Amino acid sequence: MTSRSDVVSNPFTADLIRRKAAFLSRSAGFTRSEEEDLRQEMALFLMTKQQLFDAGRGSVEAFVTSVVTSWIGMEVRRRKSRKRRGGLRAFSLDSAFPGTHGESDSLSGLIGDEDGRRRTGGSAIPHEEGVEIRDEWNAVEALLTARERALLRDVVNHGLSGTAQKRRIPRRRIAAMLAAIRERVIESRASRSPFA
Repeated sequence: MTSRSDVVSNPFTADLIRRKAAFLSRSAGFTRSEEEDLRQEMALFLMTKQQLFDAGRGSVEAFVTSVVTSWIGMEVRRRKSRKRRGGLRAFSLDSAFPGTHGESDSLSGLIGDEDGRRRTGGSAIPHEEGVEIRDEWNAVEALLTARERALLRDVVNHGLSGTAQKRRIPRRRIAAMLAAIRERVIESRASRSPFA
């Protein structure tokens, strides 16, 4: 019976790690000079997972293969995400950068008060605009059936693709339904216009 301490020292383990590291170092996103580093990282990951080995549930070979394959998948995903992220950096609104006339500014200083309230949802709509918007919404809501309201709620909550998945119908059909609603609202609005 194999014990947990034999997992890393098993000859199969050393051979598997050597072969996987050699293959990985020749893959896209890796270099041949990394082969030894990859071996060490795989062995280290295996050491951290060796306490999970249970001889009653399977062989050392199956356990080692599973752990090493898991590490390879995580490493490939990590490197791809690092590539996609590229040189993007997060900016703080409080971080300073050179401004005009040799002074330093912050991003929060450049965003006007009204713009800041609008972006954070704290912008109050003037009463006249609020009444006008409410009247328009009531007119639109009167045109909608219960099914159309449910469809619009789903699109707002789940997006076009999520709604299509939830309802198990193609996105094209959802888009066509939304276009039909939009067309009806535009026609209704045009017919209510005093200039029609």
